[in-house]
Amino acid sequence: MEWGVATDRGGDGSEHLHARDEVHGGFEWAPDGMVIVDESGAILLVNAQTEKLFGYRRDELVGRKVETLVPHRARSSHPDYRAAFATDPQPRPMGIGRELHGRRKDGSEFPVEISLGPFRTDEGLRVSCAIRDISDRRRADHDAAMYRAVVESSHDAIISKDLDGVILTWNGGAERLFGYAADEIIGKPMTILLPPGLDDETPELLHRIRAGDQVDNFETIRECKDGTQVEVALTLSPIRDRDGAVVGASTIARDISVRLRYQEQLRRLADHDSLTGLRNRRCFERDIADQVSRARRYGELATLLLLDLDGFKAINDRHGHRMGDRLLKTIGNALRARLRDTDVVARVGGDEFAVLMPYAGAEQAAIIAGDIRDLVHRCRVETDDQQLMQVSASIGFVQIDRDTASDESVMIDADRLMYEEKRAQGFGRDDPAGSLPAPA
Repeated sequence: MEWGVATDRGGDGSEHLHARDEVHGGFEWAPDGMVIVDESGAILLVNAQTEKLFGYRRDELVGRKVETLVPHRARSSHPDYRAAFATDPQPRPMGIGRELHGRRKDGSEFPVEISLGPFRTDEGLRVSCAIRDISDRRRADHDAAMYRAVVESSHDAIISKDLDGVILTWNGGAERLFGYAADEIIGKPMTILLPPGLDDETPELLHRIRAGDQVDNFETIRECKDGTQVEVALTLSPIRDRDGAVVGASTIARDISVRLRYQEQLRRLADHDSLTGLRNRRCFERDIADQVSRARRYGELATLLLLDLDGFKAINDRHGHRMGDRLLKTIGNALRARLRDTDVVARVGGDEFAVLMPYAGAEQAAIIAGDIRDLVHRCRVETDDQQLMQVSASIGFVQIDRDTASDESVMIDADRLMYEEKRAQGFGRDDPAGSLPAPA
């Protein structure tokens, strides 16, 4: 088969040969597989890329039917497609609406796109077939579809924005979290989600993104469409173009409200008495240590009171722990209501309470201790048989100042003074005396 390009110039024919060589070179080194067939489907010519794509040498293909390059399942119907094309030979892509595959010499298949270009020669109709391997594109399309499916099904909000903070993409997780549909918010500034007081947050984050930094687990607050606020953890990553320049930011926002509430519950359980809701002993001892440190460093005055309920054991023994728990909660609530907001109230033992009073000296503490004795005595609970039960309290208190030796010594001294008062009133440790029904 001859290749030629018409020329009006005469001479020695070198220009004609040069043009022919250029056409042949363009065919031979085309990036797509090039196959030329006659009307019968016989292969007349192939290029180097065809050999590479299909694994045949060109001498193994020339003269064979083009169906050699077609999967077995399509070979029987392929001649009909050729015949239909020959009735109206127009340049067009092959197999519109169908997935096409080529078959290699080793029997493996790969997805292809085929463009047909008919032309007439002295020998009759010829068809040029440009065959492109689209395996990489299919993989990229598959990966992109998988990515879109993951993004869309994610419970997290996944959002992209440009370097001016304008929202570009918005997934289903973002719609569920913030309440805006994609068509409501794409094209809007990201600041639409900022509650009052956080206006300077977005510029700072975008500044870090422009510098190429990634921001991990940035905990903050965002405002939803209905005006409610949600606590979120943000992860921001730069979006780069093919040259590596930062052109935008990808944001993943996760709702951490439940986690924060759970953490707060765990902290409260760790630091508070489950029955009364007051601080527990471990937490209160930290409070005392901090107060002693402030007193020794800054001279800040405070007083520690320890009180033990006289006769409480008798109520537990006679009426059960349920009745005792009711009395403990009643006394705890009464102490919390009587004392200042700055005072720290704790349950440090079974029937022992403690109060830390910042900025209170011994004289003030003595007055408050008297009030607390009266308060505890007025706390009553009714038994199942309609008896009113009450207890009294023994109290020891110690002033905390620059001369305080340690937090341990404060607790020891207050405990000692409390039991001195208890013995002076005729009570011993766990002595049930005095836990009698309250007068009507």
